[in-house]
Amino acid sequence: MLHVALRPRFLGLLALMVVATLVCGLLASWQWERAHRAITDKAAGSEQLGDLRQVIGVGDPVTNAIVGDIVTADGSYVPGEQVVVPGRNIDGTDAVLVVSALLVELEDGTEARLPVARGWMPAEELAGADGQLDPDLAPAPPTGTVEISGRLEASEAASGGVNGGAVGEISTPLLVNEWGSPMYAGYVSLGEPSGGLRPLPAAESEFSRGLDWQNIGYSLQWVMFGVFFLYLWWRSVRAAHLDEIAERRETIKAMLAEEPGGAGDDPARTSHAASDAGAERSLAPTAVGLPSTPAASPTAGPTPDKDV
Repeated sequence: MLHVALRPRFLGLLALMVVATLVCGLLASWQWERAHRAITDKAAGSEQLGDLRQVIGVGDPVTNAIVGDIVTADGSYVPGEQVVVPGRNIDGTDAVLVVSALLVELEDGTEARLPVARGWMPAEELAGADGQLDPDLAPAPPTGTVEISGRLEASEAASGGVNGGAVGEISTPLLVNEWGSPMYAGYVSLGEPSGGLRPLPAAESEFSRGLDWQNIGYSLQWVMFGVFFLYLWWRSVRAAHLDEIAERRETIKAMLAEEPGGAGDDPARTSHAASDAGAERSLAPTAVGLPSTPAASPTAGPTPDKDV
């Protein structure tokens, strides 16, 4: 198979596959560095990023490079746009989160909604007379223009809808349907809540936990792609080698199956033909009742005359 691999066509294909493999290696290294840098940055603690509008655009995803860092924003809360998120366990307490919509003015003069997790309170404090959760008992947000500061968090994955002012997750895809757009893709968790609410711990959503693993997974995928390119070249060489072997085998079979050109070309057939001719002569019949006449001698003279 080596003589096939050393042909110019396959050497050129090998060079192309090697280049593709090197590119995959560089991409794998880049993804690995991203994952490592994000983990290192988070280990160093939250970073002060400043004005939210300078950190992330409306609709842009909150990546692991900035999730959990501190941002600031100013605007006014929209009356009536508030939901509660029950079913959370904070320090062993059945907790309910309170999330309100903050209207932020953008640099181009337009406005966008920013979900703000204002804090949490025990579920028992939001229970109505019937013992069921009553979202109307949650404290209303402040009025007028406010300045907030808190951790920038990624949107949680949606698994339900809005039910009577209560949602299962802080999910911007759900809230944008309830409050309207445009809206930031993440939310801000206040560091110093007001209105009797308690500060939320750092979020550990599936998105933020899985992003590092996602980058690591991408890195491994690029490595697999590089190995696949080399394997593809080996398969091409092997296929060409096997095709040539099969072609030679078929040629040999065809040569062996060809008929000879004539009897004279085959000594065995010539010998058999001579034997058959001799047998036919030995079996030729003789005339019955006819004596055999000896051949006249060439030296015999004329018969002498008899006396009458």
